[in-house]
Amino acid sequence: MRIYLDTNVFISLFKEEIGKNLRAFYLESEEFFSYVASTKTTLVLSELFFQETNKICLFNKERIIKYFKQLEIPLIIIEKEQLGLPVKGIHYPDSIHAGTAIKHNCKAIITFNKKDFESIQNKIQILSPEEFQIN
Repeated sequence: MRIYLDTNVFISLFKEEIGKNLRAFYLESEEFFSYVASTKTTLVLSELFFQETNKICLFNKERIIKYFKQLEIPLIIIEKEQLGLPVKGIHYPDSIHAGTAIKHNCKAIITFNKKDFESIQNKIQILSPEEFQIN
């Protein structure tokens, strides 16, 4: 099974983010990545994912790939020329993430910002990291 990873899940882990009601996003992310590794679920990462992560965390593509390889998480890397078309009704750049996930037959988009993808729930599952583990 392949799932598309929204940038905010990775960023929350490394910035040790806490959200509303003191929800520890970084702990949820850590548990999610451990679960993905144990189930050998394939993560789909796009060039846009790497650009956003580099901008916010200053992690380059090689460092991110090395992190996932150490966890033994299978990866599919979507290069720039393979990105999906923007999906209407979603703001850019999330529209590119959504279009890429759909184009590459992902089962779900994993994100903490589910509301950003509400308009495409009929095309692909939109799940938080915690929901994916329950699902």
